[in-house]
Amino acid sequence: MQQSQEHQERQPSAGAHPEFPTGVHTKFNVDGSVRAFPGNTIICHLAPTSRLYASLLRLYGVLERSDLCKLYSLLPPSSWHMTVFEGVCDQVRRPGFWPADLGLDAPLAECDALFAEKLSAFDLGSAPSYRLRIAGWQPLVNGIALRLAPESGEEACLRRVRDRLSDLLQLRHPGHEDYVFHISIAYLIRHPDEEQRAALSALLFELLSGLPDEFELGAPEFCRFADMFAFQRQFFLRQQQRGV
Repeated sequence: MQQSQEHQERQPSAGAHPEFPTGVHTKFNVDGSVRAFPGNTIICHLAPTSRLYASLLRLYGVLERSDLCKLYSLLPPSSWHMTVFEGVCDQVRRPGFWPADLGLDAPLAECDALFAEKLSAFDLGSAPSYRLRIAGWQPLVNGIALRLAPESGEEACLRRVRDRLSDLLQLRHPGHEDYVFHISIAYLIRHPDEEQRAALSALLFELLSGLPDEFELGAPEFCRFADMFAFQRQFFLRQQQRGV
């Protein structure tokens, strides 16, 4: 069963304001400016040299100039990525969102260090390259995001990596099993009315035809972030060399 984008983006319910999409007052201000929301994650950045990146830049320009632009806050192209494993957010400290082997009151820096130590020896178990195709847009719940479908064989590989990371990091988010891979383009800062939703949906459907059907992503990266605008790579996860 497909998750809502709210679940995929692991939005916290604590402090959410129902009159706004859940990214507001947590990750973004009402005016669309970004808020501090630190944490860590494991992602694959979209390479600036890829055809998809170039196509999304054109899409970004259309959304930036659209009359509907007051509905959303666009994410910088340099931040575009697919999440492989969700990691933690400093402001979301409860079972299922924080590692079981670390106290809920532990500093984020301690969690970062623990994850870095564990992940430095993690073996991806396969060549770090993933082939995916675009499977449409996510529902317009809390943002604008492309839904991704791994190619045959890649799905099982990514799911195994997620399971192994969950075991290693002692962290299993709700909805772990049916997580939907995606690339976020923007967060909604206003709930669109019926007319606006129809117009935005029509625009996105039109723009979808200009995107390539398939693309590749490289090795997953352990990243830290201070907010949703930048994800600082700490190191790549890799396939460990085995002795002959």
